[in-house]
Amino acid sequence: MPTADKVSGRRSRRLRPGDILHDDRGEALELVEEIGGGGQGTVWSLTGGRAAVKIVKPGTGMAPDRLRGRLAAVRRYDLAGIPIARPLSLLTGDHVGYTMELLDAMTNLGSLAAPEADVKDWFVRTGGLARRLRLLALAAEAFARLHARGLAYGDISPGNVLVSANSGHDQVWLIDPDNLSVESGGGEPVYFTRGYGAPEVVDDHAGQDSLTDVYSFAVLAFEILTLVHPFQGDAVYADPERLEEAAFAGRLPWIDHSSDDGNRSSLGLARPTVLTRGLQTLARRTFEDGLRRPARRPGMEEWHDKLHQAALLMVPCPDCASTYHGAEARCPWCGRERPPILRCDVHGRLPAGCVPGTDGECETDRLLSLLLSPRQAQTVRARTAVLHLDRGPADLPIDPGEPVVQLDWDGRARVTVQRVGRHPTRMVDRIMHRSIPLGTGDIWPIDMDETGQWSIHFGPPDEPHRFLRLLRSRQGAR
Repeated sequence: MPTADKVSGRRSRRLRPGDILHDDRGEALELVEEIGGGGQGTVWSLTGGRAAVKIVKPGTGMAPDRLRGRLAAVRRYDLAGIPIARPLSLLTGDHVGYTMELLDAMTNLGSLAAPEADVKDWFVRTGGLARRLRLLALAAEAFARLHARGLAYGDISPGNVLVSANSGHDQVWLIDPDNLSVESGGGEPVYFTRGYGAPEVVDDHAGQDSLTDVYSFAVLAFEILTLVHPFQGDAVYADPERLEEAAFAGRLPWIDHSSDDGNRSSLGLARPTVLTRGLQTLARRTFEDGLRRPARRPGMEEWHDKLHQAALLMVPCPDCASTYHGAEARCPWCGRERPPILRCDVHGRLPAGCVPGTDGECETDRLLSLLLSPRQAQTVRARTAVLHLDRGPADLPIDPGEPVVQLDWDGRARVTVQRVGRHPTRMVDRIMHRSIPLGTGDIWPIDMDETGQWSIHFGPPDEPHRFLRLLRSRQGAR
């Protein structure tokens, strides 16, 4: 089975920045830098910044005609609303490959798992825990959308997920679209990146599907958050030539196994610091229960939901600028006492008649929580506030990242709510039975002694919708 390590015996000069390739549109393509890639080839950015080129490794069995057929199939897939590169043209000459769309100023996700000597400074400088959770949640959201359309990505790896190079931005872009498939049929090669393939793929017992994607993503997410591969224990690091192949095939226990300590690791960040209980549970379900039984693995939607929820529970440290879980009494990086926080819970609201056997309105249990820190404005986006992401006002498509409202707490007596998006937003006074619609840009102040009185509703009262309820603030722990 083809992997990232297999190459042909044909020798050719290694490509370098400045080399010129050509495509079937007659364009000259100047290579700038290698920005990613997976088990099948490498991806380079091109002069101009708006396109990239994938160059297939020799020995993978991917002839130009076969690649052309795969790209033709990809062009027929419905990829609307998914941040993934579309193929543009085929290479000509000695190299097999194709060009694809690229966003400006992107780097591969693997750069967030390659620490420098000063780990703390590097971790914070590259966005900290909160940004890593947000980026992984966005990646999981993109993969989940592919799965919802019956497509498997096929080669999830650090080099195939691009993210904003600027740590102040959170954008995700999937490359390597030629690996997309409905499923791998008999005789169809399956490509994976060493260390990220599901055991059944590594052992050549299965093709790619949503469950193999989930396994690869779980490895990637665990590594980005903890800075250690889930199967590279101390013994594997000490003797990779003897043990690494078995570890990557899942023939050794994962490093945090609940009962088997045969592959423990002393490396990486403390799990309780960077993984919520929910994320630890997903990792255990993937690498223990689901290691040899793929059907027991959590779905990509579950990974998205837990990552998204974890990101909403991060608080910034006013001293060292790191971010950490709001349940911590002190910053795990510098020891500073956690400042006060204000919790907001998201619920669902069902109008009268929606639930059989009930006469009045109903609300769901808590769906999500988010934390506000003093003087740190937080934008609530559509993926959190809007119930129906498949339709919006005037039936225009909804981007899950669309801003809806911005919340700003002064740390003491007042929270301000500002509508910043196109989605209907109402302030509801449950004591006085008032509903006040907010126009775009409108600001509504809430005094802290009235937090139990007001809630923020994201939708018409006669339709199912979500709403946000502010709770009392929690002071810093002592």
